[in-house]
Amino acid sequence: MTGLDAERLVSLSADGRRGSGYLLTPGLVLTAGHCVGPMGSAVTVRAYGRHEGSYDLSQAHTFRVTARGDAEHDYALLESTADDPFRRALDGPLDEVRLGRLIGEGAVAAQALGFPKSGVEQAGARRLVNPEDVRGRVLPLTGSRRAVRRLNLQIRTGSSSLARGGSLWSGMSGAALFSGDHLIGVITEDRATIEGRLIALPVTAVFGDDGQAEANARLLAAHGEAGPGEVAPGEATPAQRVPLDPVWAGGEILKPAYIPLPPREHWSEADLLESRHGVVPFRGRAGQLRALVDWCEHADDRDGGQSVRLLTGGSTVGKTRLARELCRTMAGRGWVAGFVDPLHVDFTGVCALPESRLLVIDDADAHAGQLHILLAEATERGGHHPLRVLAVAHRGGPWWDAVRRRYEALVDVEDPAPLQPLPQADRADVYRAAYAAFRGWYEESDGKARAAVHAGAGPEGETGTDVVADTDPGVPGLDEPDFGSYLLILIQALVDARTLLHKTHSATSGPPTRSRANALLDYALDVERQRWQASAERQRLPHDPVLLERIVAVSSLAVADGETDGERETEAARRLRLVPDLADEPEWLTRAFARWQHEELAGEGYLRSLQPLRLAERLGAKVIAAFPEIAPRLLDVGGDGPGIPQDATDQARQILNVLHVLQLTAGSDGCRSDGTGEPSAQQRAREALDAALRGHARPLVRLVKQVAATDQDQFASAIGTSLACALNSTMRKESAQEVAAQVLGELDLACPDVLLELATAVAEHAVQHYRQGNGAPTQDNREALARALQRWSLYLASSGLRIQAHEIAGQAVDMYHALHQLSPSEEHEFALAEALKDLADRLVDVGRFEDADLCARDSIRRLEPLFQRNPSRGNAFGLVKALCTLATAAHRIGRQREALQAATEACELIKRLPRAQEGDEHGPDEIQGMKAFALRGLAWQLGASGSVDEAVTTASESVEIYEALRERCPGLWKRDIAEALSVLGVQHAARQEWDESVARHTEALRGHYDALEREYREAVRPQHALALSRLAEAHLGRARARPAESRQEDLVEALEHVEQALHQYEGMRKEDRWANRVHEAWTSCLEAEVLLALDATGRSQRAAPAIRQTCGRAEAAARRALTLYDELDVRAWQLRFNRARAQAVLAQSYGGRGRPRAKVLRAHEQARDAFARLDAEEPGRAEAELHAIEDTIDSLRQSGPPAQARAQTSVNRSGKRRKRHQPKPRLRGRQGRQGAAGRRKHR
Repeated sequence: MTGLDAERLVSLSADGRRGSGYLLTPGLVLTAGHCVGPMGSAVTVRAYGRHEGSYDLSQAHTFRVTARGDAEHDYALLESTADDPFRRALDGPLDEVRLGRLIGEGAVAAQALGFPKSGVEQAGARRLVNPEDVRGRVLPLTGSRRAVRRLNLQIRTGSSSLARGGSLWSGMSGAALFSGDHLIGVITEDRATIEGRLIALPVTAVFGDDGQAEANARLLAAHGEAGPGEVAPGEATPAQRVPLDPVWAGGEILKPAYIPLPPREHWSEADLLESRHGVVPFRGRAGQLRALVDWCEHADDRDGGQSVRLLTGGSTVGKTRLARELCRTMAGRGWVAGFVDPLHVDFTGVCALPESRLLVIDDADAHAGQLHILLAEATERGGHHPLRVLAVAHRGGPWWDAVRRRYEALVDVEDPAPLQPLPQADRADVYRAAYAAFRGWYEESDGKARAAVHAGAGPEGETGTDVVADTDPGVPGLDEPDFGSYLLILIQALVDARTLLHKTHSATSGPPTRSRANALLDYALDVERQRWQASAERQRLPHDPVLLERIVAVSSLAVADGETDGERETEAARRLRLVPDLADEPEWLTRAFARWQHEELAGEGYLRSLQPLRLAERLGAKVIAAFPEIAPRLLDVGGDGPGIPQDATDQARQILNVLHVLQLTAGSDGCRSDGTGEPSAQQRAREALDAALRGHARPLVRLVKQVAATDQDQFASAIGTSLACALNSTMRKESAQEVAAQVLGELDLACPDVLLELATAVAEHAVQHYRQGNGAPTQDNREALARALQRWSLYLASSGLRIQAHEIAGQAVDMYHALHQLSPSEEHEFALAEALKDLADRLVDVGRFEDADLCARDSIRRLEPLFQRNPSRGNAFGLVKALCTLATAAHRIGRQREALQAATEACELIKRLPRAQEGDEHGPDEIQGMKAFALRGLAWQLGASGSVDEAVTTASESVEIYEALRERCPGLWKRDIAEALSVLGVQHAARQEWDESVARHTEALRGHYDALEREYREAVRPQHALALSRLAEAHLGRARARPAESRQEDLVEALEHVEQALHQYEGMRKEDRWANRVHEAWTSCLEAEVLLALDATGRSQRAAPAIRQTCGRAEAAARRALTLYDELDVRAWQLRFNRARAQAVLAQSYGGRGRPRAKVLRAHEQARDAFARLDAEEPGRAEAELHAIEDTIDSLRQSGPPAQARAQTSVNRSGKRRKRHQPKPRLRGRQGRQGAAGRRKHR
């Protein structure tokens, strides 16, 4: 397949008409229908091609019109009366033209070649026709609306001036319109109403499911797939339709399932083995393919039809081939399907497409960061069109567990079983298909068929090629375990095909005792090496095979990029200095080899990798094993050597390449020693890469922190996730633990959210490293273990794993207790106090507020003497954090005055911190962050104590500090600023400034919590749910403050947000939901209030059943709130106030449902008694609620509850006498008494 090819352009004339056309096949032309005559008429066609070093028109040939549309379907197909009249297939068959259908709303680049009138010149007696290369953009949203849609090409390369008597674009009609590699339309009109615009008929009106049956049949017949007489007009089946690929703006992010081989002078035996070229037809795995197709078409419509599946299996068992065949199958069914380009991280366009989509991420364990970015964008976009994401990986592990945890609604309940080695029954089929395909490609490329035509051969017209073709070597024994690998079966077929065709075999066959798998891989590399030698020799470059394989190995690992080709070549030449043989060579030689590998290898970027990756891994492992110093130079982040790019993004890509090779060496059969008793190349390479990671772990983590702090979340997440994957599953256990222990100190305590997965993995492995220390435990080892436990607990809590974080925090406290008892010192006392403060935070997270209060007080008791003896910034900072924790815990157990006092002390202390001294561990941003945190806590306590004006001022100051911090480090402080905005919104609500409250809560949700929830799910779900409830309360307050006729919109918004909040509580883990029962109870009560307010607003226009239904929902919500409050320790005044409020709402719902007057009055009196007790304890705080409910009780006593319409009495139309109802006897005994007590509950 190919894009726009100038040598397929034709000029045609018929009956005085003139136009352009395009050769779809050597004997089939596509043009505009108005350029030719009726069906069967003759057309004179001349092709545009090379002639004596330049382009010119060929001799004329006669074509016939064999298909033609009507006025709306303005197309025609012309067929030649001779085979290949322009001799275009002399060098082999022409590549198939890819047809495309335009989708999406974004403009796409487009190009057309034709022969307009403006290009006609008179040179003496000769009339010269010049082509015009028209370039511009197709605007999908401005297509002409007719019976058949049109495409508008907006030209940017210049427009012909207006001329009398006709358009100067005349003659351009019939030209093929291309976008990239796809033909998307045919130019049909040149007189558009907009200047500089041509109009085209999309090929979807000609070919494909919506095209013309005759046109589909003619093109399929030209390809040899169907005969034109086999399809009656209007009766074509999907199998008899020409496939059309989707084309959209940004479509380069997806690679098609299969792409054609490059020209023969550029393809190699390694290209024949690659699955992306589809040289070998797909065989085997029929059951797995059917299961995947069924998943695509019939997966449950979760989250708008989005679903993610993991496909795992060992190295080279055929995972990628299966995924490619799935893409081909689904593309044939109209889906947008393909492999995600590993260099792209912007998925906005593909997630917004109104199409069914299948996206495959190959080597997902090495590109887990890219997968996270895709899923985050997909969940944010939503949509009603199916989206399937297939993650292909060697194995699952922590990286996949993180995906399941964050996107649990998208992932299967249970992952499919790993793909097993190819069954023996399928191996022979694969071998036969591969052998036939390789033999065919070799015969075609060698030109044996053409030689036989001219020379002839054996008797009865049989040629030498035919003799070879009939020779079948039989299927070799494929029952060895190595042949469970798809790739090794293909290499065996390649070996046999080359042997049969008398290809020379490489002499470097290696030791006879090596494994069959390694022998076949080395054979494939030997064949490639021969081609490299021939290519380098043709370019007059040194062609030593060892030198060339080292160059290819380095180019497969390194990255070179730049804005221009010259810059990219310069960077590539610098990377090639890593090859020991080129270290001291002149620059012209390294540049020449940079250009050589760029032309010789296929792929992305300037430095390209050998394919398949198993060959690149084998070659890279051999080179790194021979020269271990290459590995650390590839990872020398921050250095100025030739082995590392200067740009952070390119550094990240190179690191990912190295990690990928490390992963491949871990997943391959590198444990075999090739029978020599020495470690294999894979083993030695893995050891070298492990050592390089150990030596450069700190700079790598600094790079990740740098890109995270500058809000380059996409790159930071990709590197961080890949490093975490390397620690968890790729590196050897001992190496991973050693690396983790080295870099743990490089990670901040307040770790950016995008690095939490890496930070958690590092801390966990560091803990294992210190716990498994050799020999007797030393004090230094115990201190390091305690610090690692403390950090691990912090990272687990930030990731939402609160129960495990609480357990680890307790272990850290125990370790510091032991250290302080063994060796009392101020350092150990301070560390113990910090650990106690962290444990108090974890206890707050799990809802154990009394224990949290005790731990916080114990921490302060230890820190205050330390600060008095040594008023340093470190001691002051620790005391501020402990006071803030105490304020939170005291508030949750009802000690409001103590909470306010602790928060006030923390703010006063942070404002008068001692001056900075050399060696202080807390930087200016960290101090400012703690100041904003303390102000945020103080604002909450001030509001809870009734000082609302001061609370608003304090909360505003906290928000301003956080915003200033985020300007300096955009990747940090996201959760903090969201919580500060939410607190500010609550304080505005307390002052009844409803517009400001709604604005602040909306900013917190839309600007922060919604995005955080999509990416970190359970980690921020409690805060997200609470923010939704607060926004609902603000809308309810604003509705109550407005006239009755203006309340509806706010009340509907309030109900929507409160229902979203309750949905969030239902989706929490059990332990998280238990810890947040207080907020869930308050939210349930709020739902009841909103429902009653909605009922009161539209009561006069609603029927009685609808009123009773709404009040019934409100009653159920109020009962749910009371049930939750009864499970809590309600000694705190605020909790008892909230319970009394829920009781009042329940009483109000009784009245709305028409309950008996006595029951409604009794419920109101219970609420009044609860408010009276609260008002006695805290005079004035519940006075408004008490007066309101007393007024309601007085009204009920005077007039009773509002009259409710009763249901119409049913009529016994049958006339039969009913039996008298016999009440059931009540249960007696203990069980019956319990049941009666349960029924009386909340009445």
